[in-house]
Amino acid sequence: MRRARTTTMAGLPVAITLLTVVAGCADRENDLDTYYDDRPATGEPTGTSAAPRSDGTQDGTATEQQGGGADSAPARPAGPSVLLTGEDVRNEGVEPVAPSTVGADPAAPTCLATIAVQSGAAEIHERAWRYPTGSTLHHLVTRYEGRPAADVAAEQVGCGGEEIPVSGAPEGVQPQAWCQLGTCTVVIAADDTLSTVEVRAADQAGARDAINRLAPIAVGKHA
Repeated sequence: MRRARTTTMAGLPVAITLLTVVAGCADRENDLDTYYDDRPATGEPTGTSAAPRSDGTQDGTATEQQGGGADSAPARPAGPSVLLTGEDVRNEGVEPVAPSTVGADPAAPTCLATIAVQSGAAEIHERAWRYPTGSTLHHLVTRYEGRPAADVAAEQVGCGGEEIPVSGAPEGVQPQAWCQLGTCTVVIAADDTLSTVEVRAADQAGARDAINRLAPIAVGKHA
């Protein structure tokens, strides 16, 4: 009998230990977050496209490309500052659209289209809008490294036609405007930045009226 009592006493510490562990687990909150602290953070769904805003941008920014590699120095913010905004074109009654939807016919490239494919631009920014009539307004801003923007404009064979006078340009800013058929364009060269505003309409009279309204606004961005 003495041996049996000794065996019971020997098992007592084990039982106490087990009870202690069980009690400790019971006091711990049954929350998986407590056990898995490295779960991925939640966020907004990705891969969706926002509708263009009133300033002609999508996802809060204008369409933008920058040349150079990862080690290139940051480009100067000249382009965005001279882009037309929704407020600038409010009186035109236009709606913002993706710039890719207002491209010219490749068989008959416009002045803006030839500038857009010109190599050597360090920055490319653009915005576009559509009139209720279906006519389009497209603004392209390009910046060049080590090359005057006026030289780039002079080389574009697509820039020409009946010349339209543009007045009120500040010193150092060179605007030129033309109309060809139903497309009217103003090209503004200032230092290393070229600003090109193009209106394409069914008839030249409508395009000319629009570019006459928009040219002074676009030129004023360089003041």
